[in-house]
Amino acid sequence: FVQAPRSEALTILGSLVCFPNTYQEVPLLQSVPEVNEVVTGTEDVKCYLINILLKNATEEPNECARCIAICSLGVWICEELAQRTSHPQVKEAINVIGVTLKFPNKIVAQVACDVLQLLVSYWEKLQMFETSLPRKIAEILVATIAFLLPSAEYSSVEADKKFIVSLLLCLLDWCMALPVAALLLPVSTALLEEQHAARAPLLDYIYRVLHCCVCGSSTYTQQSHYILTLADLSSTDYDPFLPLANVRNSEPVQCHSSAELGNLLTVEAEKKRRSLELIPLTARMVMAHLVNHLGHYPLSGGPAMLHSLVSENHDNAHVDSSELSSEVFRSPNLQLFVFNDSTLISYLQIPTERPAGGPPVGALSDVRVIMRDISGKYSWDGKILYGPLEGCFSPNGRNSSFLISGWHHQTLGPQKDFSQIEEGEDVLDKLLENIGHTSPECLRPLQLNLNEPSPPPRGMSHDQEKEIIQVILRQDTQEDEYVQRSNSDSAAKVTSQGQPRPVEPQGPFYFCRLLLNDLGMNSWDRRKNFHLLKKNSKLLRELKNLDSRQCRETHKIAVFYIAEGQEDKCSILSNERGSQAYEDFVAGLGWEVDLSTHCGFMGGLQRNGSTGQTAPYYATSTVEVIFHVSTRMPSDSDDSLTKKPELRTATGWVRKYAVQMLTTIQLVF
Repeated sequence: FVQAPRSEALTILGSLVCFPNTYQEVPLLQSVPEVNEVVTGTEDVKCYLINILLKNATEEPNECARCIAICSLGVWICEELAQRTSHPQVKEAINVIGVTLKFPNKIVAQVACDVLQLLVSYWEKLQMFETSLPRKIAEILVATIAFLLPSAEYSSVEADKKFIVSLLLCLLDWCMALPVAALLLPVSTALLEEQHAARAPLLDYIYRVLHCCVCGSSTYTQQSHYILTLADLSSTDYDPFLPLANVRNSEPVQCHSSAELGNLLTVEAEKKRRSLELIPLTARMVMAHLVNHLGHYPLSGGPAMLHSLVSENHDNAHVDSSELSSEVFRSPNLQLFVFNDSTLISYLQIPTERPAGGPPVGALSDVRVIMRDISGKYSWDGKILYGPLEGCFSPNGRNSSFLISGWHHQTLGPQKDFSQIEEGEDVLDKLLENIGHTSPECLRPLQLNLNEPSPPPRGMSHDQEKEIIQVILRQDTQEDEYVQRSNSDSAAKVTSQGQPRPVEPQGPFYFCRLLLNDLGMNSWDRRKNFHLLKKNSKLLRELKNLDSRQCRETHKIAVFYIAEGQEDKCSILSNERGSQAYEDFVAGLGWEVDLSTHCGFMGGLQRNGSTGQTAPYYATSTVEVIFHVSTRMPSDSDDSLTKKPELRTATGWVRKYAVQMLTTIQLVF
């Protein structure tokens, strides 16, 4: 029935999904055919309710009602996971939500995507319910993106591209939530298990579909097994081709006049140009985020620390300014480059830190690399690890030594000064041994120390190996005999040559240029991708603009307490404390942070205490949320209420929706 209150009915049904776990053995009222009376049944209320929601989530013709049914399923899944009931229909509900992702109506599909994004917070409970279920959801997202991409990248409808963006961001949240070990497991699908080729890990398929989003869906046309398809997910637990009934589009058809149409065409042309870059740009951001933060978030500084706060003016001996200015560009120890037209890289040579009261260690300067790309700003400090130590030569210049400087693992012993090595010891052997300890990445694939001989080649017999050893020993004996004869011959003697003293390079950009050469950035094959930038006011303005942008999505949310009988704004905003239930609710919103030292998103709150000393804060690698809690803010003066602008604005909204919530509760009960 078109005029039936379908949305209202599903709203009431959806509000009941948590009741069966709270109120056990609730009787079910059923109407018996041909009987005017309503009788109570013994059927499970939860199964009866969920079956209705599952049916409406797949067959409901009304667009709004279908969205409400899908949201109700998502809330029910969270309830069952929180209560650990292990209900068998949870997998069926996830199946319906996963299939809805490829639904033609993008409003309904977006709701399903939002529900999957909500389930990211419950991935551990999903894993307890079934070990492979979180990875299965990630596989569904990958296969759905690969399925929708060919039509979306050339679509003239902006909603198609925006939905792919939503799927990519949802996939990013799942990748960051799941352990890296889970992402490195092979994709476990029935179709791929039948193939004899080695199965690639899930993370490999994620990068492949991101590559397709950047370079086009036809990237792997000739190798279809390189991407994950919906058919690969077919199994007894998941049906990717579950039939869904169509819905009626609720958006009215808009008619424009000729004048409005001309203006709209200009706007639409600009939107079309921007939308063409929407999917590739998002995919690049997701790839950069995974490369930089997968397995490394949160950082040691806490969840608020994600991008670097270091700039070109910090630790720069040639600059006195506390912020970026034109003075920075006049520094002889700084150069800025652009790599692949997408990454801005600064190379800065700074004085190295000296240990307090100790001798100089290693090189006199460090190299600081500051990189800005689509995912944020990052910085590294590097130094020369191996080289001659200044001042370690004896006055007569007879001894030479090498210092291995840099970071050492706590399990390693004290650093050895090679000037103290006893006579007869092999200095090169000791140096190679220390390199293997301090830089294990230099070890050979067999994890042998650099001073250990390699194993004999395969296929060499014992007799052949013995003959080779005898030849080497024979040659060594002959060389020793020649040296002895030469020492006794006065005509063969020459004046002993001392090792020249190393000269510390004095160039302000010398070590930066050395690192650029070591990285191959100055090679001919990189010249077309790596360019030196001109230092001008436009570049400075763009640097400041990039540093001022948030690399994560940010939100500020107002939270306040309304006591019984309070109706005006002043009394509501004057509350200095709330009930115990209110305080428990606020405590569960996030982490209580000190605003005077908080280095994350502030949302307009001040560090001087005028807006409170603390506030609840929550962050992931993609989102930052800070809560403006009215009871945390001071209310000891008449002027204090003016410091709560967001809360004052929100008070009217809360009063409006509080009445609607009470009306809904009365209808339910």
